[in-house]
Amino acid sequence: MTDTQQQAPQHEQLDEQDLYVQCISKQLEEVDMLSSIYCTPGEMHIFDASVIGDFNDFLNMPTAVPTIALKAHLDYTITLTVAHGQRKDKMDIRIELPHLYPLLENAIVTVFSALLGKTKELYLKREIEKYIETMDKTECYVFQVVSWLQDELIALIARDASEFEENDGLVEENENEIECERLWIYSHHIKSKKKRQEIQREARNLDLTGFSRPGKPGIICVEGLREHTQDFWRIIKAMRWQHITICKSEPWQGKLQKRRRFEGFKEQLFCDNLDNEDGVMNMGLFIKFLETHKSGYMKKELFGLD
Repeated sequence: MTDTQQQAPQHEQLDEQDLYVQCISKQLEEVDMLSSIYCTPGEMHIFDASVIGDFNDFLNMPTAVPTIALKAHLDYTITLTVAHGQRKDKMDIRIELPHLYPLLENAIVTVFSALLGKTKELYLKREIEKYIETMDKTECYVFQVVSWLQDELIALIARDASEFEENDGLVEENENEIECERLWIYSHHIKSKKKRQEIQREARNLDLTGFSRPGKPGIICVEGLREHTQDFWRIIKAMRWQHITICKSEPWQGKLQKRRRFEGFKEQLFCDNLDNEDGVMNMGLFIKFLETHKSGYMKKELFGLD
């Protein structure tokens, strides 16, 4: 046997089912370990705890097509307190795990903290991705990343934001080069308060403008940097839905602020009675809203109306 054969990753010899079983087992072991470390109330939050049950059901009876049994991903936050001088603030570390983490897919780790600001957040995101590339992918590594982040964040907070402006790819400096996008997302319904809060939170964290319409049907529009709209879609899609799809994607190059059609991100009910969140959508109000925001053509894309 050659050295190359000896060093070949063990997972290369696994079939698809075994590969999923190994990855899901490792993820459950890791989240159990993290739960015992970050056990203070509020430190760790799993967005959809039922995923744990689904994972255990799959391991007890693996299917030949794992992707059918494994609909949602493991997605959680670890919230830590960071001190900077006399100021203390929260640092939210969002961890999203694809089903084939750690063997074939990387963990997606994002940090949100009022101590950073957008410029440093973007810089840190790139540094996290570089750090993850150095990890041993035969084992889970979220705890290592979180520990590394605790050290890095303190040093990063102390640095002046202007240090990152030349290399940050800011909108104002690279206006003609940045990739932007407007996504129109259609769901069978959006009723869960948890989902509604998460949709608004993620849109604002990612500096996206647009709106969401809860109820039946559920409609979401987000616009911003394409990197951010795709992050939003990945996060939202991982939640449990009866049906959700991208109805239309509108990409463009440069001039983000000038081509935004919405100001901020808000929930819009489009109901005659605004106190009734389960009310029937008033199509006339919705179409008028679309036309006001230069999007009248979407009535055909969403509902087939001319």
